[in-house]
Amino acid sequence: MIDASEKPMAGDGEMLALHLRRLRLRHFEVLLAVARHGSLTASAPALGSTQPAVSQWLAEIEAAVGVPLFVRGRQLKPTQQLAPVLRHARRVVADSRRLEHELAAVARGADGLLRIGSMTGPSIDLLPQALLALRAEGSAPHFEVVEDIAQGLWERFARRELDLIVGRLDERAYAPGLAAQALYAEPHCVVAGLHHPLGSGKADWAQAAAWPWILPPRHTMLRRAVDASFLDQALAPPVPWLETGAPGLVQRLLQASDCLVVVSGAAGRHYAALGVLQVLPLRLKVDVGPIGMAWAADDDSPALQRMLQALRTCAHERTPPAAPRPARPRRSAPAPAAAAARRRRGSGAS
Repeated sequence: MIDASEKPMAGDGEMLALHLRRLRLRHFEVLLAVARHGSLTASAPALGSTQPAVSQWLAEIEAAVGVPLFVRGRQLKPTQQLAPVLRHARRVVADSRRLEHELAAVARGADGLLRIGSMTGPSIDLLPQALLALRAEGSAPHFEVVEDIAQGLWERFARRELDLIVGRLDERAYAPGLAAQALYAEPHCVVAGLHHPLGSGKADWAQAAAWPWILPPRHTMLRRAVDASFLDQALAPPVPWLETGAPGLVQRLLQASDCLVVVSGAAGRHYAALGVLQVLPLRLKVDVGPIGMAWAADDDSPALQRMLQALRTCAHERTPPAAPRPARPRRSAPAPAAAAARRRRGSGAS
C-alpha cells in the first residue's frame, strides 16, 4: 500500500517515479470510475466495492502522484492535474483488457487478436477481401471490427481500443508515434433514391441545391469538401435536413425520401449494384484523402503485420473501378397507337 504521508514533493523526480511504480491496475480502474461518476458514493457500486475502500484507493493514487486530483465536496471537482493522469489510466486499463482478450483468443486456437476500425468504403470491398484472404491461409488471428466515421474511430484509437484504422487518411494518421500507408484513391459520389427526379437528366450543383440534403457531421473533412463544391459554383452550401454518418440510416432515408447524400465511390457502386439507390453525375470539387491504414509505429504484433500485408496485397490486386455510372434518363413507354404504326412500317405495310 502507498503511505499518503510520504507524498513526493513537486520536482522530486526520483521519489515520484518510485511512488508511481507502486500503482496497480486497480488504482487506475478506481480513478476512471470516480472520474466517470463524479462521486465516491456513486463509484462504489460500479466497482463492486464500498465508499471507504474507494476513498482509500483514491487517496493512494493522489499520494503516488503527489498532487490532489479532485477538490472534495458534495460533488468531486477535477483539478488541472487530473487530465494527464486520466489519459495514462485509460491506456493502462485498455492495454490490460487487450491482453486479457488476446490470451483468450490464443486459448481458443486463434493466432493472436487484432482490433480493427473501418470506415464504410473499405468495409464494403477492401477489408472483406483481406479478411477472407487471411482465413484462406488457415490459422488466422481473432478479429474484432467496428465501423464508424473517422472521428469515432480516432477517438477509439486514442483510448487504445483499436489497433488498426482502415479508411481515409487525414492529418491525424501522420501524428508522431503513428505509421500510415496510403493504398488507393477513392472519389466520393452523390447518391439519391431510385425515383429521384435528378436521376432523369443531367443534374448540376445548382439543381442539387434545391433538394434536401443529409450531410456529414459539421467540422468533418467530408463536410468541408461538400461545402467547397457548392461554393465553387457560387452557391451557398445547403442547410442540412439531417446530419449523420450512419450508413444504414442514410440508405433507408434515401429510399423513402427525396434527399441527397455524399458517399464513398465504393458505397455508391454497392448501392447501385443492389438496385436500391442511384448515382448522380456530380463530383466533389476536392476530395478528402486516399484510402489507407494507420497503426501505432511500435506495434510489431504478428496479427497486425499479417493484416497489413493482406491489405496491401488486396489493394494492389484491386482493379481500379470505373466511376459509378449515373442513372440513364427513363424513357416513357410508347403510346399504343404509335407502337402499332412502327410495327406496320417494320413489316412493310403501307
